[in-house]
Amino acid sequence: MSVIVTDVDQIRSLIQEAVRDAVESELPDLVRKATQKKWLTRDELRELTGWIYRTIQQRRCSRQIPFSQHRRKILYPTAGIEQFLKGHKIKPKNQ
Repeated sequence: MSVIVTDVDQIRSLIQEAVRDAVESELPDLVRKATQKKWLTRDELRELTGWIYRTIQQRRCSRQIPFSQHRRKILYPTAGIEQFLKGHKIKPKNQ
């Protein structure tokens, strides 16, 4: 794309528009990443995915989802769960 700029006001306008577009597209992901927890409990994982407790246990036991366990406390890494969900995303036929 080539643009011919004739004055300073046009430059400011173009820069403001470019910055606004960049902020609107990137800000939601940045805020989500900054505020999300690194580790999820079973209840938080159930709330995030909608899986029942038995499904979580089956996926954990079959090593489909990552987890960390210290004695009886089991935690699930948010990044690993998101990666699992993205890897199992099914695209619609119309696309």
